[in-house]
Amino acid sequence: MILYIAVGRFVSAVLHSSYLKNQYCFYTTTMISLLVPPVSVRGMTCLDRDAFTTIVNVPTLKLCNTAVSRTMHILKKYLLKICNFKPIQKTSEGVIVYLNPNIVTKFEDITENDRKLLADQYEHFDIMSITMKYDNWRRDETLKSILPEDIQVPTAYTLVGHIVQLNLRDVHLPYKTIIGQIFLDKTPNVRTVVNKMNTIDTTFRYFAMEILAGERNTITITKEHGCTYQFDFAQVYWNSRLSTEHTRMTTFMKQGDVLYDVFAGVGPFAIPAARKKIQVFANDLNPESYKWLQKNAAVNKLKNNFKAFNMDGRDFLRNIVKDDILSRRAQDSPGSEHVIMNLPASAIEFLDILPDWFTQEEFEKVCLKPLTFHVYCFVKANKTGNVCRLGRLLVEQKLGYTLSTDAIVNIQDIRDVSPNKEMKTMGKNKETHKNKNVFKVATVRSIKLKAKAQKIINLKKIDPKGNKISNKDKTANMDRLLQELRKDVQVLNSKAKLEPIEKNTIKINTKSLISKVTPAQTNATASKIEQMQL
Repeated sequence: MILYIAVGRFVSAVLHSSYLKNQYCFYTTTMISLLVPPVSVRGMTCLDRDAFTTIVNVPTLKLCNTAVSRTMHILKKYLLKICNFKPIQKTSEGVIVYLNPNIVTKFEDITENDRKLLADQYEHFDIMSITMKYDNWRRDETLKSILPEDIQVPTAYTLVGHIVQLNLRDVHLPYKTIIGQIFLDKTPNVRTVVNKMNTIDTTFRYFAMEILAGERNTITITKEHGCTYQFDFAQVYWNSRLSTEHTRMTTFMKQGDVLYDVFAGVGPFAIPAARKKIQVFANDLNPESYKWLQKNAAVNKLKNNFKAFNMDGRDFLRNIVKDDILSRRAQDSPGSEHVIMNLPASAIEFLDILPDWFTQEEFEKVCLKPLTFHVYCFVKANKTGNVCRLGRLLVEQKLGYTLSTDAIVNIQDIRDVSPNKEMKTMGKNKETHKNKNVFKVATVRSIKLKAKAQKIINLKKIDPKGNKISNKDKTANMDRLLQELRKDVQVLNSKAKLEPIEKNTIKINTKSLISKVTPAQTNATASKIEQMQL
């Protein structure tokens, strides 16, 4: 059996911060912006949108209607760009162009070259007052204005369908309600904002969460690499940041293989594999996950190559997986078998079934074509710790014996889970896979174009990595072939019977010529002619 392990690294945030402070000096330059919400909103915990209204003086240029198109390429870098505001506005008297007060406060702030280009295009430069409201401020500007200056603005979030998932720190909790409302107001296509809490369901391993703002509906629909998933986000585990790993595992397998997903969840590994015509056995202990797994199989139009189970992981391995593997060996079925165990917190604990999984007779049959186990786990280590070695020790400790050198043959970086956690994966396949959508199908137009091109292109393929031949070398090679061909013709003429028929004309007796030419000479001449044509 080939064991494939995903390893996560836990790094001390204090140690990491101390290391940075000792190694680098950080300098920051603060630029005071003239476009900021009122100071009075600082410390707000209950959202009052009217309190964000303020009056700002901004520079403007008045243009005639015909000058707009001629000056836009000049003024583009000076425009006032804020949310829900048009920097170019037409009035009855002309066109008013609003400029950014952080860039321009007087006409001389515009570069000399640009002023020359604008000389005959604008009527006058002026300072005008505009009213900025809650809708004009960006999300980060709004959050920064309400939080104390020593608290970092929460910018990272996960979007799952219509739900925004936040991971607020303790310092943010007094402001969690207003933070949730701001994310709801200023994030497109969002109807619910939730905060992930520290508690984890010990049985089904999904995160507890609280709704901060919006609808109290956690049933959502999301898409990933051409597949559609529907589930109750509050009752199942889903991580959008593992999208790359889901795709990588799909490209790792090929049609004819079998996938046994021990902790399938709602199907992020199983559904794409089944759509690739891989036989899939997907299992999850959580009844909610099992329900949505079946639902997603129907939504994605999976048929006979997908089976779902609601069992304990060990029972699934001992019964469903074992029976199918033995059946495949009895029938000498083609393809490889892959067992995915994506439960980093406890997947290694399930490896204790392997030593007595098969009898000795069954084991000999199974080992004719080894299985591949893809096991994900976390490993506690400092920054200099050997994560691969520690992960290997954990596996060996659970199995009860030392693994051979080829049992774990590859390591793959998955993602940064958080500032103090890094995930890597170890496995069988050493090739680098490009991240691409495996379900992308050529359009009708592209197929027609390819067919049309195939009719008019009938050239031999040239190896782009081969040595390039210069024109001079091509000419020399052609001359050499012509000389050899001339010699062959002279040999043929000397053996042929020639009959004069007219003055300065020679008639070749083809029958006599052919009869006296050996097959080797004919083939050699034809070969040279073919080379000349190429």
